[in-house]
Amino acid sequence: MLRAKKIEQRLSAAGLRFGIAAARYNTDLSDALLANCVDTLAKAGADTRDIKVLRVPGTFEVTAAAARLAKDGKYDCVIGLGILLEGETRHAHLIGNAVAHGLTTIAIHTGVPTIFGIVAANKMKQARVRCLGKKHNRGQEAALTAIEMARLWKNL
Repeated sequence: MLRAKKIEQRLSAAGLRFGIAAARYNTDLSDALLANCVDTLAKAGADTRDIKVLRVPGTFEVTAAAARLAKDGKYDCVIGLGILLEGETRHAHLIGNAVAHGLTTIAIHTGVPTIFGIVAANKMKQARVRCLGKKHNRGQEAALTAIEMARLWKNL
């Protein structure tokens, strides 16, 4: 958390535009993940009018929404948010790999930094810690990474 506070203090989101593709599945967690992300961007100086959120049914659909946002050319960075919980099958693992690959491909092909803000957990308790907790807040971490990458790209 100390690292996040230091980074947050030196990063400014003022004047940057962000697109967020956020899954709705596991609503209580995904809503918290999104709220933490948006709150962190706003605290860093982003105008909330410069943050576009597309809600999609599940984590698998995050990639398509992120691609649409990146291709619009309106955003300095795109963030993908979602929750994946391991079950009795490899379903979550397959989705996680597909989304990771998809978000990376979007960044490479569009030139827009694309952030992997997907919480992949073995148990609900682990996901809660990462979405609702203060120590491992993945929404905040995704936002800080997005600000840093957007600033880096602007300076290239």
